Parts: sequence; structure tokens; C-alpha cells
Amino acid sequence: MKKIESFYEKKITCIYCKKPFNTLRVRSRFAIPYQIDSDFCPHYRAGNYNPHFYFVNVCPECGFAFSEEFSEQFPKGTEEIVRVQITSHWTKRNFGQVRDIQQALEAYKLAILAGSLKKEKNAVLAGLCLRLVWLYRSENNSEQEQRFMSMALKAYEESYVLSDFAGTSMSEVRVLFMIGELSRRLGQFQKSVSYFSKVIQHKNAKDEQKIVNMAREQWRLTMEEKRQGTIQE
Repeated sequence: MKKIESFYEKKITCIYCKKPFNTLRVRSRFAIPYQIDSDFCPHYRAGNYNPHFYFVNVCPECGFAFSEEFSEQFPKGTEEIVRVQITSHWTKRNFGQVRDIQQALEAYKLAILAGSLKKEKNAVLAGLCLRLVWLYRSENNSEQEQRFMSMALKAYEESYVLSDFAGTSMSEVRVLFMIGELSRRLGQFQKSVSYFSKVIQHKNAKDEQKIVNMAREQWRLTMEEKRQGTIQE
């Protein structure tokens, strides 16, 4: 019987320079989490692979890093900014092989820079920051985890204000939940309670009952933490 490989190659076309390249993806059967935190951070056992290592595509030719959530359109003037800030400094490297944690972290940071210069949606940038939070948590690096959690929170708040989550994988209910949960983890209890309440009372609550139930549970947890002055997992 033929052995099924853990990875498969995917052909990508760079949305910036239009050059094709190959990158890896993890087959879903080799990436089954045994635990998922309340901010959706997955935990994998030894022998499994973390698919979030490969969420970002990095073009080996020009250095532009992006996820499949990026828009292919570049606002006026941003292509030149990307050329000056990224491609003119890029030394050709291949991120298309098996990545270690450092390469995964670098890929996300490149994508956050590229997305910021490109004026990508706040919801997309927030998702990149959140995945960096997860990777740093797996490394027990709480300082960097908190740093990127604050960045993710700010981006989700901007996304909510501007409603730029439309057309992404995020709904308004999910954005509100993430603001509440990240606020809770950062010890901003009053804001957390307020946003969990927005989820529970949202007009579309019945359509996303799982998230609403999570918000109710996290609201109760936040109230308890507020009384105790602690943060729990």
C-alpha cells in the first residue's frame, strides 16, 4: 500500500510579480488538533504538523508574502511602495520546503508588512497577527504573544468600525467575539464584557449559535476574572 505523504505541493502565482512558484500544504489528516483554545488557537501532538506554518505564501522571486485571503487588487501607488520597501531589499530565498518555527514566524511578519503596505483589509491583517499569537504561544513566548495579540485586537477593532470584514471569512459576530476574547486575554475586562454582550444581543445571533454560546461562557469567565483580577486559559 502506497504511503500517504504528510505534505502536498501547491502551485501559486504571486499576486505582486505574477511569477509562479510551489509551496507546501499539510494534508488535513496529519493536522488534527487535540485542543483548541477560546481564541481558536489549535494545539497539535508530536508527530502531527501545524498547517498554520504554511498559511502564508512567500514568493521566492520578489519577496512578497501573502495568504489566500489577500485581494489581488493593489490600490493606486502601493505597488511602487512594495517595490521600494520589500522587493528592492529582497535576497532570493525559498520558503516552499518544510518550515521550522523561525521560517513560519518570518513568513507571517513578511505578510503583515506586505499587507500593511498594500493596504489590505484590517480583518485580514488581524488574522495574520492572531496566527502569530498562536505560534508564539506554542513556543511559550508570552512577551511576543502579547505584542501581536495587541496588534490583532487593534486590527479587529478597526475592521469592526470600518466593516471591512465583508468578503472575508469573518462575520460581524465573529469580529465582535474576537475583540471580546482578545480584550479578556489582555486584561481589558470592561471592554471584553461589552463586546461579548454585543455578540449575545446581535441581530444575527441565531445564525451563529456556536459563537454566541462561546460568548456567553466567556462573558461569565470574564466577570469572574474581573472580580479576581486574573486571566485564565
